[in-house]
Amino acid sequence: MSQKIAIIGAGVAGLSCATVLQQAGMDVTVFEKSRGVSGRLSTRVVAGSENTPAWQCDHGAQYFTARDPRFVAEVNRWLEAGVAKLWQPRLQTFDGETFLPKKNETERFVGYPRNNTPVKWLAKSLQVNAENTIIGLQKKHQQWQLSTKEHGVMPQLFDDVLLAIPAPQAAVLLNEAAPALAGLSASVKMHPCFALMVQMHQPLSVAFDGLFINSGLLSWIARDSAKPGRASTANSAQETWVLHASSQWSEAHVDHDKAIVADYMLAAFLTLVNAEAAAVQSHTIHRWLYADCPHYLTRGHELDLSQRIGLCGDWLNGGKVQGAWMSGYGLAHELLQHSARLMTGF
Repeated sequence: MSQKIAIIGAGVAGLSCATVLQQAGMDVTVFEKSRGVSGRLSTRVVAGSENTPAWQCDHGAQYFTARDPRFVAEVNRWLEAGVAKLWQPRLQTFDGETFLPKKNETERFVGYPRNNTPVKWLAKSLQVNAENTIIGLQKKHQQWQLSTKEHGVMPQLFDDVLLAIPAPQAAVLLNEAAPALAGLSASVKMHPCFALMVQMHQPLSVAFDGLFINSGLLSWIARDSAKPGRASTANSAQETWVLHASSQWSEAHVDHDKAIVADYMLAAFLTLVNAEAAAVQSHTIHRWLYADCPHYLTRGHELDLSQRIGLCGDWLNGGKVQGAWMSGYGLAHELLQHSARLMTGF
């Protein structure tokens, strides 16, 4: 009988981990609290109306880079499958006074035609139970049983439970089941981030597609419709932009009314690009409660063999999409090595 493994979280880390384990013959079930997969490699699709066409915007991770040979190989798989493309934006930086060109020597990739496409592609071959918020872990007959907010106690029993969720959520879930891992998770602070998605009536006359902002309310803005495949999904006369508020500003306003937050962000954006409010056709906002860390861990992942519980995620591995994927990949391989030792007696 194959080893039964539950993975909580269907972002990049969780699906990377699940893919490796399933390919090795493990019986893997992924649980995700949202309606679909992706984590922060996300795209918001905004429904249209009689006078406004539907539009989309990548509101989580804006792009990903690949430096580790193992992730380079994975990104090449995505490119070959047609679910990712190279993005070569015009980039600038802004220090509050001066716009300066930024060297664009790093290869940046995006999902195609949406940033969440690679994650959805990974999930196709996996058993993913969406809209299942895990709220409890209990031991039963030396195995793990999960409880969900939506369905109560689940009937399945699992040999291992692997968490691919933000550190604060892991700390709460593991408080009784694995206190040591809960303590590790609780030691990691994560910052929020507001993302405002903006649909314009007409293209803006600015000389960049992505702008790194080093002071003020905003930290990043990007012409989302300039990414590969995006223009074909909307009226060519329109364009979409995504704005990220800085970690510090987001933290200070994390509990404020989203409509007021959106007004502040939109005003900062229009000032920055020298545009009038009338140029905006529509906008929508999202609050990432656990977006990034002021101090990432570099452990890669964590596995408690005595409890048969593991942790993976970008917060354990330096951040970024590559960090998340490598964390899940590393956790899966450590678990496989342990399982092989048990079977061989070494």
